[in-house]
Amino acid sequence: MQSISHSMCFASIKRLVGSGVWAVCGALALALVFIAPRPALAETAEDLAAQYGREAMEQALQTKQRYDLYGIHFDVDKATIQPDTLSLLDDIETTLNQFPDWSLRIVGHTDATGDAVYNETLSLERANAIKAALVGRGIDATRLDTAGAGESQPVASNDTAEGQALNRRVELVRLGADAANAKRLVKAMSDYLAAQQAISFDYDAILEVITKEDQKLALASSGTIALNRPDKVHARRAGGFADVEMLFDGETLTVLGKNKNLYAQVAVPGTVDHLIDELRVKYDRPLPGADILLSNVYDEVMENVVDAKDLGSGVVGGVECDSLAFRSNEVDWQIWIAQGDHPYPCRYIITTKGMTGQPQYSIQIRNWKTGAEVAPTDFVFTNPTNAAKVDLTNLQDSADLPTNFMTGGAQ
Repeated sequence: MQSISHSMCFASIKRLVGSGVWAVCGALALALVFIAPRPALAETAEDLAAQYGREAMEQALQTKQRYDLYGIHFDVDKATIQPDTLSLLDDIETTLNQFPDWSLRIVGHTDATGDAVYNETLSLERANAIKAALVGRGIDATRLDTAGAGESQPVASNDTAEGQALNRRVELVRLGADAANAKRLVKAMSDYLAAQQAISFDYDAILEVITKEDQKLALASSGTIALNRPDKVHARRAGGFADVEMLFDGETLTVLGKNKNLYAQVAVPGTVDHLIDELRVKYDRPLPGADILLSNVYDEVMENVVDAKDLGSGVVGGVECDSLAFRSNEVDWQIWIAQGDHPYPCRYIITTKGMTGQPQYSIQIRNWKTGAEVAPTDFVFTNPTNAAKVDLTNLQDSADLPTNFMTGGAQ
């Protein structure tokens, strides 16, 4: 049996992303990497908070593109913003209204007391709380990124109470127009997809795997997907080792292995979004291009993104597209979005950064249809071939890898 370590991503960029952009990989981004200068020894967090002024913040963002903001207070071990610091949020709102071409990344930082993983989670929750407050003040969400650095980027020693206070801060990073435009284009695609009740398309996919001898192999498949929101999916996928059909009617998922004429059924009542999560997390059988089937693509794929680039135009399958690239700590991803009034995804590539060889998962879409263009589709399994019913765990050769491949951990 051939041993293969593989990782792919079509995550929920949070799932593209941690649990994995995308079911197979998990997250996304290149951040503008800024090394914060250590404050002068005479300065304390209280000194810096007292020296704060909106004009000084704006000047720092204009020149250095970053600003460490002290004075935003939260409840202990919570992401609840205390009322005495709301005036600072008012200043950020005023600045963003004054500079409408600016976009900001809000980065939460903590000291090194407590658990590192917990600190990272808490810092992200606090950054998200600030974003939510600004959105509530009327700032467009696409102009705001968030990240949680936890204790990983100290500006002072954590050995003293003063140093710990300096490390507890909110960092504002101004993103260039290039990054803002890339995010805007993804948001436009997300809004367009969410507005379509019926969608169908054909696709070609490549899943790369890495052998224990560090050889990169590419496994190719093609298929079709038909979706009817909120709770209907019909997917077909054929590769060199499997011919699989999936039907979901809002209550029951049916997986039919056509090559062996076997089928399995499991109850998964709920929406398409819920089905995508269950297939990825519980059954390890992610739908191809799962991210672009979600009802809110933007929030899923953009979580944890730390860098965005607008690469200009590209052509995919004869369709002129906007070419965009994003990075996170775990994965890089690129997407090509059709230009014009129907901004649908034409190609999507996720690159795993955490293992040797950086394998990719890619999907190229063709024959995109929406609304009345979508042919009538059956979402209820009728078993026309008298297939035998088996347990899903016994339905071989229906997942992304053939059974003679054994998966391993990331390297």
